[in-house]
Amino acid sequence: MADNDFKALLAPPEARWFVLAGFVGRLQMSMLGIATILLVTSATGSYGLAGAVGATILISQAFAAPRIGRLGDRLGQGRVLRPVLLLHAVGLAGIMGGVATGQHWLLFPSAVLAGLAFPPLGPMVRSRWAARVGGTPLLKAAFAIESAIDEVIYIVGPVIATTVAVAVSPSVGYVAGMVLTLAGGLSFAAMRRTEPAPMPVARTGPSLLRIPALRVTLLFALVLGVVLGSSEIAMVGFAADLGATALAGPLVGALSVGSLLTGLWYGSRRWRSSLSQRFLAFAACLAAGLIPLTLVTGAPLMALASFVAGAALAPTLIVVYEMVESLVPGERSSEGFAWVQSALVIGLAAGVQLAGQVADALDGHHAFRVTAAAGAVALVTVVLATRLTRRVRPAAEALR
Repeated sequence: MADNDFKALLAPPEARWFVLAGFVGRLQMSMLGIATILLVTSATGSYGLAGAVGATILISQAFAAPRIGRLGDRLGQGRVLRPVLLLHAVGLAGIMGGVATGQHWLLFPSAVLAGLAFPPLGPMVRSRWAARVGGTPLLKAAFAIESAIDEVIYIVGPVIATTVAVAVSPSVGYVAGMVLTLAGGLSFAAMRRTEPAPMPVARTGPSLLRIPALRVTLLFALVLGVVLGSSEIAMVGFAADLGATALAGPLVGALSVGSLLTGLWYGSRRWRSSLSQRFLAFAACLAAGLIPLTLVTGAPLMALASFVAGAALAPTLIVVYEMVESLVPGERSSEGFAWVQSALVIGLAAGVQLAGQVADALDGHHAFRVTAAAGAVALVTVVLATRLTRRVRPAAEALR
């Protein structure tokens, strides 16, 4: 039974420990966006400025993540992660200092540093799985585990961020995310036994972006990032319009619950259809599932619509990671998965900025139109992506 794959993967204690450390260290990735919105708007009242600061973090992260991943492949993950984590904490402290002192010019250079030094723990965890079970049926289940963990992160993280921000202060919510990243990231870096072996310098090869199918798959991931970023800030605006900002976390969490359940369902099945067929099917489901967000009113119906919208997210992302694993040489998996993260965060930056401007000009509910439009574009993109991912191994072998 495919369900036993999950047990087999997590049976070794060292696997459980690096998964747990990766979970704790990645919690902030779901907290940082909404925590930034709450922190900046509490001091300025501007969703546009909050969106611009968040977008700066994301764009900087997108630029740096593949390079950090490449360094991790070459030098070892632990050796690279420690200085990265320190610089990331300095950047976050600068953002808090800029808000506390009213020196808003400080927000953007601090956001650049926080983004450039954002630890790519998600790609590094997946790289460890690829090194352990790459090329076997267990890899799909491993990616399903990580997708499910990501969804748990996006369920728990926004609730933690909004609850702490409302009950204590937005600054304390920011500090909470920083502490979690440092604790999980440093623990993960210390687990050297499960690291993939460093790649010899002679095997670095040309840029992975020379693979046409990878470029188009990353384009899809970028548009998917617009979906995620715009929906997050739209949820905050929608909750604020209702006079209940604390509802933003649960509403974002409802989307992640839907994604979590379908991600586990996807990983527990033995699929006979091809990756391309599944990619197209889930992209179509996602595009259709986003439409109700633009139509419903009231918190209960929005929570239901958010759950439905999230149902196609995890399977689609798992397929994306499966494709990338097939497209890139195994010893460069951290870099390859980091390119997915970069594409996602570029899309997140665009989505946050676009939806923030719409929320400022109109209201939070209208911002969901950005989300639905991005879903339609993603469906068009995946048609092109599936045509270029039929012969994936030859492209990867050309870079070896």
